[in-house]
Amino acid sequence: MYTVEAVPAPELGNASFVAFDEEHGVGVVIDPLRDIWRYLHLAGERNVRLTHALDTHLHNDFVSGRRELFAEAQTNIDELAAGQELVVGGMTLRALHTPGHTPDHKAYVLREGGRDRALFSGGAVMLGSIARTDLLGPHLAVHLALEAMSTLQVRLRGLPDYIRVFPTHGAGSFCGIGGHSGHETTLGVERKTNPFFQITEVMPFLARVLNQPRYPTYYRDMAAVNLGGPPLIGTTLPPLTRLTAEEVEQLIDSGAAVVDIRPGREHDSGHIPGSYSIGLEGSVSAWVGWLVARGRPIVLVGGSDQELQTAQRQLLRIGFDTIAGALDGGVDAWRSAGREVSTFATEDVEDLAEWVLSAAPMTVVDARDEHEWVGGHVPGALHMYVPDVPFRAGEIPREAPVAVHCASGYRAGIAASLLEQAGLQRIIHVNGEYSDWDRLHLAESRP
Repeated sequence: MYTVEAVPAPELGNASFVAFDEEHGVGVVIDPLRDIWRYLHLAGERNVRLTHALDTHLHNDFVSGRRELFAEAQTNIDELAAGQELVVGGMTLRALHTPGHTPDHKAYVLREGGRDRALFSGGAVMLGSIARTDLLGPHLAVHLALEAMSTLQVRLRGLPDYIRVFPTHGAGSFCGIGGHSGHETTLGVERKTNPFFQITEVMPFLARVLNQPRYPTYYRDMAAVNLGGPPLIGTTLPPLTRLTAEEVEQLIDSGAAVVDIRPGREHDSGHIPGSYSIGLEGSVSAWVGWLVARGRPIVLVGGSDQELQTAQRQLLRIGFDTIAGALDGGVDAWRSAGREVSTFATEDVEDLAEWVLSAAPMTVVDARDEHEWVGGHVPGALHMYVPDVPFRAGEIPREAPVAVHCASGYRAGIAASLLEQAGLQRIIHVNGEYSDWDRLHLAESRP
């Protein structure tokens, strides 16, 4: 009897999967991440050998771990063409051509005991959604959207409702929008509840699937990294070099990016000037990949050894291998060495409301994305999505404080650090849920 184990990467909004046949002592990995020790650990627990590793598509958001598995576990990484079958113990995996998210996208049907049992859908089917079709450029976005519609309505038509579905992309992934949390569904549930299955007219389908938020800039070269074959990292994380304050200062002078992984309020209370506030409670990899050029040296600051390793792992998953090390002792060590420390004011949504109503000179910056902004915003606010801050900070007057908010405070912390890099000095980081405006009975401004 087959079993499937999800191996999630929450910061990416993704999961990879291991399908086991413990009776025959074999397993296959679908869409493996670069840090392969989790697959090896699962295989060791079940006393099985991982024989194959498959990708559903050329990934734009993470480094494939297939080469790592080939190097460390001697798994087979040959491609399966559409219609081809792979026998792994008592399981048979059949490749289906399911274009949409990418032109060559494949899903894998797992068959056991003469019956189709599971579908590893990649981005062809998500929980409540499908993966976006615009990652290869606007010239292909409509074509791929039509392919995605054909995949749902035609290519998957022959599969039964009861079949279990294991999607790679999930809630929180920039590869899709509107997905639900979780790593498993069924085709029957999706056919009844997923709007992309239910929309059968072309223009409404296109309007929905092409209404997507922006995605991190590192996506643009991620496919090339996977095609070229990234360096192998082995079965354990490389050790993080412990850096002194003097060494960090020298790295900063030579162009390194300092990434502070502490929560925003801790960053506000004292940080290395010019550092990025990208806390571990969000996606370090997505925001570093959006804001820091690939190949630029990175210094990690703050957090425990385990938290620093988590940040390192996230960055390695997207091929950001130029991590120079971590500041030994964190900001306390920086301060003790006599180096300058910057601070931001930290305030709550209630304080922001009082400032707006007082009519005191102040610029309010809304760091949310366009979809959130059009749903309602603070009266008089300047909309500046986080990735746009470095390019538009010059629009903000220097003679008054600037208060920056988002939906929860996390992205506002990133934006605040970008404003500091742009030369602003009187920065207020607003924490708390934007929904507190409703709780305070404050009217929203809509365009």
